[in-house]
Amino acid sequence: MNNYITIQPIDEKIDFVNLAITLSNVNSKSREDMEVVCKDGNFNIKNLTSNIQIHSDIVNKIDESNIGQKKEGDALITNIPNTPLLIFTADCVPIAIIDKKNKAIGLAHAGWRGTYDAIAKKTIEKMADNYNTNPKDLVCIIGPSIGPCCYEVSKDLVEKFNMNFTNSTEKFYTIEEDKYKLDLWKVNEHILRECGVKDENIINLNLCTSCNSDKFHSYRKHNKTQERIGTILQIK
Repeated sequence: MNNYITIQPIDEKIDFVNLAITLSNVNSKSREDMEVVCKDGNFNIKNLTSNIQIHSDIVNKIDESNIGQKKEGDALITNIPNTPLLIFTADCVPIAIIDKKNKAIGLAHAGWRGTYDAIAKKTIEKMADNYNTNPKDLVCIIGPSIGPCCYEVSKDLVEKFNMNFTNSTEKFYTIEEDKYKLDLWKVNEHILRECGVKDENIINLNLCTSCNSDKFHSYRKHNKTQERIGTILQIK
């Protein structure tokens, strides 16, 4: 079994990045496991940088002064080559954000709280402030995460999302036998679209971690596992 999957560039203009998503035989929280992944995937582990994730909307900018340092937050941005960004998920939504014009990148960890607080939007805004990013130049990839098929939530949470996205004509949930299922993929796609990202540049891998729990760590399916999928993004 491979240690990770890679995403083939859907646009030759983003071939300046490496992107990898680890599989269930890798615990991205393990330094030893990540050394293997980084070696195989040509990621510079010396500069590997991640957050102390707290389900927030905090976006941390990585520059020469703080490479490798861990701060509380749930998104990372950089324009420094050979500095891989890493986020941890196990049902939450990983979003890779690639600025093909200015050669800058962002990674966001969007659980329901981060999605509700529009962390993807705040990541794009911080990239705009620091790298002159225009959403029209972005390619965004939604990685493996719990899908609308499996993400059962309370009616209260669905109503909370409905109130927050009242201007949207889209429906972000389904009801099956009095069970409410929230579609975090669709919400994040909506957020990206509202930011100005082109439809054709929003790539949803449509990989549900619960349905594919043989391949990916799933917090719900694997009894609140502490192991995590790692999404790694680096400018070459």
